[in-house]
Amino acid sequence: MSYIRYNENNEEAIPQPISVANTYFGENEGWSTISSPDWNGNYQRHDENNDPTSVGTYQRHDENNSAIGIGTYQRYDENCNPIYE
Repeated sequence: MSYIRYNENNEEAIPQPISVANTYFGENEGWSTISSPDWNGNYQRHDENNDPTSVGTYQRHDENNSAIGIGTYQRYDENCNPIYE
C-alpha cells in the first residue's frame, strides 16, 4: 500500500509523507492482530508561534478549569447500586 502526495500543480510533493507501521490488538485482548500504516510518521506539532512542541499527557478538568484526579473504578448493578464484592 503506497501513497503519493501531490501539490496544487499536480506534481509530486517533496517531501513525501512517512509511513510508520502501527499494530493494534497485539497483546492479550483476544482479538486478532491488525497492522496498518500511519501516514503521520513525520508530523511535528507546532504552537501559535510555529515553534515545535510535544504532546503532553491528558489531564481532565472541571468547569472551573481545576484538575480532576482519576478515581478508582466502581462496579454497579442494574439498579445503579455499588457492588462491593
